[in-house]
Amino acid sequence: MKTLLILAALCISLSTASAELTASHKAAVEKLIVESQMDQQITASFVESIEATLNANGDQVKALPKEQQQKFAAAVAKVKASMAELTSWEKVKPMAIEIYAKHFSETEATEVIALLQTPAGKLYVKKQTAMVHDFAGVTVKLMSDVTPQIMKIIQSEMQN
Repeated sequence: MKTLLILAALCISLSTASAELTASHKAAVEKLIVESQMDQQITASFVESIEATLNANGDQVKALPKEQQQKFAAAVAKVKASMAELTSWEKVKPMAIEIYAKHFSETEATEVIALLQTPAGKLYVKKQTAMVHDFAGVTVKLMSDVTPQIMKIIQSEMQN
């Protein structure tokens, strides 16, 4: 859910961006995204976030009657399909390019690409991808641990 809110905020903020990228700067940041495998990581991050959000209430769903569980499963399948479309790389790519262009000049992007194409750079990208996945798991675990506390605080405040 947090990722989706961030995506929405990025969409709004980027839709008002006035700076136009040069074709060569855009090409450099696109290549940087590919070389760093961030395109794959961003897409995987959305998928993991959606999965974690939908699976957060697993125990409550198991307590439902079988017919309701089946309806819930059908609804989840529709949500996943919808979210996959909304967060597809084709939709996210323009935002990723804007973000990278904001943080990397054309020269910097080109220099980082050269670094990533070295054996050490390739090793870094390979390990970074695995680490990002591991951090996503830690984030999901932390959020599942704190969600009951968050809900208690909200319920308490709502009763006051």
